Amino acid sequence: EVGVTDNFFSLGGDSIKGIQMASRLNQHGWKLEMKDLFQHPTIEELTQYVERAEGKQADQGPVEGEVILTLIQRWFFEKNFTNKHHWNQSVMLHAAKGFDPERVEKTLQALIEHHDALRMVYREENGDIVQAYKPIGESKVSFEIVDLYGSDEEMLRSQIKILANKLQSSLDLRTGPLLKAEQYRTEAGDHLLIAVHHLVVDGVSWRILLEDFASGYMQAEKEESLVFPQKTNSFKDWAEELAAFSQSAHLLQQAEYWSQIAAEQVSPLPKDCETEQRIVKDTSSVLCELTEEDTKHLLTDVHQPYGTEINDILLSALGLTMKEWTKGAKIGINLEGHGREDIIPNVNISRTVGWFTAQYPVVLDISDADASAVIKTVKENLRRIPDKGVGYGILRYFTETAETKGFTPEISFNYLGQFDSEVKTDFFEPSAFDMGRQVSGESEALYALSFSGMIRNGRFVLSCSYNEKEFERATIEERMERFKENLLMLIRHCTEKEDKEFTPSDFSAEDLEMDEMGDIFDMLEENLK
Repeated sequence: EVGVTDNFFSLGGDSIKGIQMASRLNQHGWKLEMKDLFQHPTIEELTQYVERAEGKQADQGPVEGEVILTLIQRWFFEKNFTNKHHWNQSVMLHAAKGFDPERVEKTLQALIEHHDALRMVYREENGDIVQAYKPIGESKVSFEIVDLYGSDEEMLRSQIKILANKLQSSLDLRTGPLLKAEQYRTEAGDHLLIAVHHLVVDGVSWRILLEDFASGYMQAEKEESLVFPQKTNSFKDWAEELAAFSQSAHLLQQAEYWSQIAAEQVSPLPKDCETEQRIVKDTSSVLCELTEEDTKHLLTDVHQPYGTEINDILLSALGLTMKEWTKGAKIGINLEGHGREDIIPNVNISRTVGWFTAQYPVVLDISDADASAVIKTVKENLRRIPDKGVGYGILRYFTETAETKGFTPEISFNYLGQFDSEVKTDFFEPSAFDMGRQVSGESEALYALSFSGMIRNGRFVLSCSYNEKEFERATIEERMERFKENLLMLIRHCTEKEDKEFTPSDFSAEDLEMDEMGDIFDMLEENLK
């Protein structure tokens, strides 16, 4: 049960669910800005900030022509990865009763026509990369059906892995299509692999695509015309607005903040060996997982005492773990966010498919190991990042600001959110089979340690990818065990804490420091005695 005074984040909400909520409100003619949700996370408070959507509706026709490369796309091409064609994101769905191939193909074709970014192709002209939409008439879905009846479980796993690897490596940025799918038919139902190049999709995009695939397939089953929710502003609109925003005074004022971050001296990771180059095929990963009960706490009541979001708690645990290992208080992390911030007025991308990810460096100060101090410090570290970090990439790749160059953390962290509800419907669920290698084994791995967290089957799962030529597996297993112990310690601390503590970001005084905050509350307590 949800009441009007319940806190969105204490109920398990996060920024991605906030985008989904804004998208659904928009379908009903209402507008909600994310900053208002974060500042007023109860229905009672938020109602006065929800407004009638005004202004021009996004064009519902097919988008055509060339598109400016966005900041994350410029980052991708700047890295010049080996085999840049093979750099995908994918899902594998399982339908116990099987998929109807005609309905699958019809739905996928409709998705490509509706979500314009899926028709993108890339060509090189005079040393520059040109991004453009292929016309709908030239954009036919690539979909194959493979019968694997009669195979036992072990053979099935082997066959699907081989087929999936072949599909993953077959995308071509120059010609498209950048979405390919295969249906593997078995006695125990069908498995549907959908692979999309990362240049045109991200975590939020997958939620949109899976929702539309489910509704489109059901419409096809009823022999109805396939109709999806209305489009929001196109990826092309967003790219053009970003270019204009890059010259704004608001953005240029952020250069000093990023200059200070670049000047920080962070603690290096103690490596078991040194390597000249990190290659994807040399990477391995270690997982840690919470119980369903601990995951429920992490998503809900853990946030009540300090007004936190899940990233505050996860990064507090990671910061403590890295401090124990490096013996240093300053921890540098490359943080990934969804990048769909409310920075440009009257542009709505809540239901736009594309790659919007924002990457930016953060430096966590873990000087004090006390649980309360760590949570509050990390929370304030993250709240002071301008525009949730999206400005860093704009300054670096649109304005080429010197302040944003020269600092690359060794650690990457990304929390992908809760996929359970998006990937599990009445007729399909996540497949247990291998999706194949999503990124070419010859591609460069950029970070010494890459942490990726998500909620899967009701449990929080964290994966740590590392280079086998830099770290012994036992080293990473030990760090992951310590991360889990630190995370559980923070969860216990928060769930046992009865009183609520505020931090400066809970108020409008931006320059207020933590110790000044404590002084103010001490004075208030004295006056109330």
